[in-house]
Amino acid sequence: MASAGNIYLIGMMGSGKTVTGKALAEQLGYAFVDLDVEIQAKEGRSIPEIFAGSGEPYFRDAESSVLERFSKKAKQVIATGGGIVLREENVRRMKETGTVVLLDASVESLWQRVRYSKDRPLLNKPDPLGALRKILSDRGTFYSKACHFSVPTDGKIAEEVAHEILGRLRSGI
Repeated sequence: MASAGNIYLIGMMGSGKTVTGKALAEQLGYAFVDLDVEIQAKEGRSIPEIFAGSGEPYFRDAESSVLERFSKKAKQVIATGGGIVLREENVRRMKETGTVVLLDASVESLWQRVRYSKDRPLLNKPDPLGALRKILSDRGTFYSKACHFSVPTDGKIAEEVAHEILGRLRSGI
């Protein structure tokens, strides 16, 4: 890991990027940034409102813009949105400015974590579990190509996952 580089957490919705990111930032003494929160602040509306009013391509543009802004700073743990890896420019930017860690979770774990959430526009379908399975299947290759390493999160609390990431970073991945 480059000293003072950022740590980018990628993975599916519900994989634990935000809670793990907060724990990891605390362990490292880094700032914590949640890109979804930053996008909502910049846009002045929620992610479901952005998707409904402007569409997913607009959201992805906003996501890339916010990533670009925060990637210019250092010593941050950045929780990304689940779809950040869909644009090659985002992956390149993350790899150039830090270490990219995939939080890997089974579809069963993801479903347990997101099934009651009302702010997941990509799951607003007649069969949300089927939609989750499809998204995970579609993004699997993107996630594996984007990350420096992955950490499984099933059955673990955020602090355990953060500790495992920290160990990997300190041992040179």
